[in-house]
Amino acid sequence: MTVPREVTVATVEEELPALRAYAQRHGWSVDWNPENLRLAFDGKHPGDATPVRLVALVGGYRAVCPAWTFEDPSGIRPLFPRPGPVAGGSSMFLQDKRVICAHFNRLAYSSEGGPHGDWGGPERWLEVRSHVYAARLANMLAAILAHLKASPGVC
Repeated sequence: MTVPREVTVATVEEELPALRAYAQRHGWSVDWNPENLRLAFDGKHPGDATPVRLVALVGGYRAVCPAWTFEDPSGIRPLFPRPGPVAGGSSMFLQDKRVICAHFNRLAYSSEGGPHGDWGGPERWLEVRSHVYAARLANMLAAILAHLKASPGVC
């Protein structure tokens, strides 16, 4: 399903105030690039204070979920959070695959190289009800930051 760029931009920009407010309250900055349909969040890993960048590629958002990844803000090396203990479940950080395993991450679906063939496809992301559920960008960021808080550091 193809979503016109202007529809994606309008959808993301409608959610930006809540997303920016949440990020700011938690010490993260937000950079929205509508040309690349890319959100970048810069902050520090709470476990080891390493600067990290969380990126969401939002092309086609809400018809499909974003593609969420971590980057080294300096661009020197790939980095990914180590999983840590999460109350009531397991970490969404799959270190061996370097993927954020959540229904709202396009990269978690097998069609995109992820582990989940059992969720259908990224266009069915709003139907998946296992573990954490987040249907808006601010909620997705909140879920990722909650799991990041349980992570001991980056690798």
